[in-house]
Amino acid sequence: MNNANSFSEFKNVVIKDDNINFGITINSVGYKMVHANEKKNSTTQSKDFKYQYKKGKVSNEFKLIYITNGIGYVCFDNAPELEISKGKILLISPNQKYTYYHLNTSEWKEYFIRFETDMVFSMLIRKFFPIENSIIDIGFNEELMKLFHRAIEVVQNGLKSSQVYLSGMLFHVLGLIIAESKNKTLEKKERQKIEQAKIIMNENVYEDMPIQNIASQLNLSYALFRRNFKKYTNESPARYYNDIKLNKAKQMLVESTDSIKEISFKLQFTSLEYFSTSFKRMTGLTPSEFRLSERTIR
Repeated sequence: MNNANSFSEFKNVVIKDDNINFGITINSVGYKMVHANEKKNSTTQSKDFKYQYKKGKVSNEFKLIYITNGIGYVCFDNAPELEISKGKILLISPNQKYTYYHLNTSEWKEYFIRFETDMVFSMLIRKFFPIENSIIDIGFNEELMKLFHRAIEVVQNGLKSSQVYLSGMLFHVLGLIIAESKNKTLEKKERQKIEQAKIIMNENVYEDMPIQNIASQLNLSYALFRRNFKKYTNESPARYYNDIKLNKAKQMLVESTDSIKEISFKLQFTSLEYFSTSFKRMTGLTPSEFRLSERTIR
């Protein structure tokens, strides 16, 4: 995702699709990043940044937040503050009074989705996520992050029947959270480092980030990072990062009118020739052949 704006929220995502849904209505999805020591302004200010901290607030919807970086605090119904940090899920329920803010001493990143449910699904969600367990530690999870990214893209692109699509994605998100929260105790620390690295790669798909920099962010030597990465993915980190860019290129070839040269440039491949060679290695087709075949199918 292009992080040129520190705060992006895509509201009012309901599109005319005969009001078809699965008992869930998605109100908004978004992504927020606030740099360390960044002053609040019209771009970075968000409703949750020390918003009425002493007074608290009540939401009329569910709000699911996945934190991928930073440290913050949440307080429910005047109970003691609880720390929330990277790898944590925060689920705010309708009519639940809370205060929520993050520290500006470090970079803050979060993904969120706001939604409403009918009574059946509301009871089901409360069963799996009781109010007293509103903070869930699932660690770093690339699949979950990708689901949030895709939800944002669905809204940005105005896809037809988006409510149905987004509702299905929310089911996937909730199921993944339940599964990961139960299995987290079995996760090894080094596996979490690799998941964190994958998130960094996905969030910097439009950048040319040296793999050594990623290892440094994780406080690992390059040799150890590379060895553990191959252990859990069967690929080198450089190859994995490159494949993330190629998958993004596939999407751009189908969904945008950018030229192949422009796509190569935006994804910061070293040359158009290298991009085309790498793309054919992955797909068996050149970028132009891939674009033509997809448009023919559609």
